[in-house]
Amino acid sequence: FVDMDDCGPMVLDALLWIKNKIDPTLTLRRSCREGICGSCAMNIDGSNTLACTKGADDISGAVKIYPLPHMPVIKDLVPDLTNFYAQHASIEPWLKTVSPTPAKEWLQSHEDREKLDGLYECILCACCSTSCPSYWWNGDR
Repeated sequence: FVDMDDCGPMVLDALLWIKNKIDPTLTLRRSCREGICGSCAMNIDGSNTLACTKGADDISGAVKIYPLPHMPVIKDLVPDLTNFYAQHASIEPWLKTVSPTPAKEWLQSHEDREKLDGLYECILCACCSTSCPSYWWNGDR
């Protein structure tokens, strides 16, 4: 039993409370606590999400927490993301240019930057990929 009044408002706070007060061997990734890095991605009550952004108030009763599905597990709530990162790199998701590299930084107008909006928000947490049946069936591709 976790006394939610004794920890913080997010599921990550409860997990860290468990690690600090009940089971120091509990293993999980975490870093920014702000939903920016994606480190604390896990399956909470059947949905892949970030533990640092999932409010404990959003959950009623007992909660079930698992590592991200359809990935090898290193330990406890830590999935092996090696293949996921390799798949991501294989599609070469970066800007390419034929222009020579400038002596200083690349200059970019506001209009050019706006063209990228909606394309660079992914934090590589793997929540969406591991929620997708296509990924489950073709996880090695």
